[in-house]
Amino acid sequence: MVAPLIIPPCTHDAVIVVRTERRGTLSIHLLTLLIWPVLLAQALWARKRTPRLGEAVGPREGHAGEGHTLRLVALGDSIIAGVGVETTAQALPAQLAEALARRLERRMAWHSQGFNGARTGDLIAMEAALCWRDADLLVISNGLNDVTALARLSEFRTAKQTLYSRLRTIAPRALIAQVGIPPLGHFPALPQPLRFVLGQRAVAFERTLVSLIGELDHVIYLPFTDIPDASLFAADGYHPGPEAVAIWSESLAGEIAARARLLQGHYL
Repeated sequence: MVAPLIIPPCTHDAVIVVRTERRGTLSIHLLTLLIWPVLLAQALWARKRTPRLGEAVGPREGHAGEGHTLRLVALGDSIIAGVGVETTAQALPAQLAEALARRLERRMAWHSQGFNGARTGDLIAMEAALCWRDADLLVISNGLNDVTALARLSEFRTAKQTLYSRLRTIAPRALIAQVGIPPLGHFPALPQPLRFVLGQRAVAFERTLVSLIGELDHVIYLPFTDIPDASLFAADGYHPGPEAVAIWSESLAGEIAARARLLQGHYL
């Protein structure tokens, strides 16, 4: 588990860290400007070449396990919508519910709302279902489309803060778990140097998320900790296939269960 980046104030090391990150961000901006025609051509080529997969088929709610009921609401992008798998039973919300039910020995009732291409602004504007207010756990998957849509880091941070504030107002007792931004630098569908540039943007957006979440109560961040296996991607080389989702769900369930028990008032 990657701990949130904490920079101590007024220290020599802190100044070095900040300056290094700023220089890295500026270097990526400069590289992007210098090779922009190449990146644009590669983006158009990748979009034309990459198969367009549909969202998973099946119910957007269900339950797993037995015992005291805990309510899981999953909101977000194509990961929540199940792009890359055939049925919603194979998608992250259902798989995560099953994994949590096994670990916690509880009945997990799950509900999902997500669609392909969703950005943070779309989640802010999303109509809240009645089940949101009763959620024990809100799992959020988004950020990747903000990266690829070339959103500004400052706009992204502000939008995420607005989203978390809205969710906290609707579901005041829920633990909010933000799924990490996928490592675009390892996506088979993207050619180089487009893959590298988008990968570095994803890293910058992830740092912004870690910094923001570190300031919030009862919001946890669940980053990707392993380099994805290319063989586990779906046919488009962009979304996780069924096996990848199953492995990922088990990992997320372990992290959520462990982190939830450390937060006062949240015992899943």
